[in-house]
Amino acid sequence: MNGALEHSDQPDPDAIKMFVGQIPRSWSEKELKELFEPYGAVYQINILRDRSQNPPQSKGCCFVTFYTRKAALEAQNALHNIKTLTGMHHPIQMKPADSEKSNAVEDRKLFIGMVSKKCNENDIRVMFSAFGQIEECRILRGPDGLSRGCAFVTFSTRAMAQNAIKAMHQSQTMEGCSSPIVVKFADTQKDKEQRRLQQQLAQQMQQLNSATTWGSLTGLGGLTPQYLALLQQATSSSNLGAFSGIQQMAANSNAGMNSLTSLSTLQGLAGTVGLNNINALAGSINSMAALNGGLGGGLTNGTAGTMDALTQAYSGIQQYAAAALPTLYSQSLLQQQGAAGSQKEGPEGANLFIYHLPQEFGDQDILQMFMPFGNVVSAKVFIDKQTNLSKCFGFVSYDNPVSAQAAIQAMNGFQIGMKRLKVQLKRSKNDSKPY
Repeated sequence: MNGALEHSDQPDPDAIKMFVGQIPRSWSEKELKELFEPYGAVYQINILRDRSQNPPQSKGCCFVTFYTRKAALEAQNALHNIKTLTGMHHPIQMKPADSEKSNAVEDRKLFIGMVSKKCNENDIRVMFSAFGQIEECRILRGPDGLSRGCAFVTFSTRAMAQNAIKAMHQSQTMEGCSSPIVVKFADTQKDKEQRRLQQQLAQQMQQLNSATTWGSLTGLGGLTPQYLALLQQATSSSNLGAFSGIQQMAANSNAGMNSLTSLSTLQGLAGTVGLNNINALAGSINSMAALNGGLGGGLTNGTAGTMDALTQAYSGIQQYAAAALPTLYSQSLLQQQGAAGSQKEGPEGANLFIYHLPQEFGDQDILQMFMPFGNVVSAKVFIDKQTNLSKCFGFVSYDNPVSAQAAIQAMNGFQIGMKRLKVQLKRSKNDSKPY
């Protein structure tokens, strides 16, 4: 079978054909079999080859089918995004082949809500048997064994499940229920994982924003009186004059604060949505000032300390703008990034690689996750050109090395789902990029 490895007996009916990428082009079916067999007996291996070459050459990917579904899932858990084969730069990619999706259990499984608590499994079977063969029917029960008023029904084909949804969804209100019956496709594992990731991210962002309102990961003690004075001035003003004032101070200084000119970007954002968000922070600034021993110290024009305070203040205000206006900020950055057409980098020491990202993470997700630590100039998740899937690593650049270090300290080892992020500085610009 075109060099494929195949046995005569048949795999289990629910076995999954898996697509495997990131394998050495020099590997044969024999070497792949040795890789997969620790997880279970292999029914078939088929290396994808480029037929335009003579002899046909491996494309660096294959299909593998185990005799059991369990073996395929164990192999996926052990290899996908975890094991990197000799000579390869990226870990193995392993997922159900596209052809499997058409009849996967998750595509045929229905969630039935607003079910009378008096119903048992047989009652539900009778209700839905008219739409086709039911493989499984289960009522969700609490620890006390009593029905929770919902059930799962798995049909033999997706078409049967679709017909059941059309005919039964909101078709009747069952005894003891406050609204009509709900019939929809059950959440897939990916749906559940994605929802859990979103909840984790929301919690993490909330913690980061409350604990590090101004990007200072060392706590309120790290906020200088000058820093607080500038923030107080910027946030308690009834107009944007404070921002102009900071710009003017920078312009009059000999310290070369070129980065402050980009405050105009913040002014544009604030002008777009009004001043309420920014003014609302005045109370927080006053509270922080009190905790920090008051606003004493003042500003000494032209000194290095003043310029440090200005730099900190600008960074803090800009981060607040990003936190207060995340949609505008992130959309604007992603549009600029797309228009540029190439990967934008920050100064030396301000560029990060992030490994072990969840497969479903895109540019927007990685941007929002790393915005609390500073001004992001670029955020990109790398996509495999052949499979159009995420390579599960990405690139984030700040406009300064301090933000990059803060992001490393906070996010390196941070757990999302089953993965722990690996966040590290991009090596020298002369090093090869991981494309």
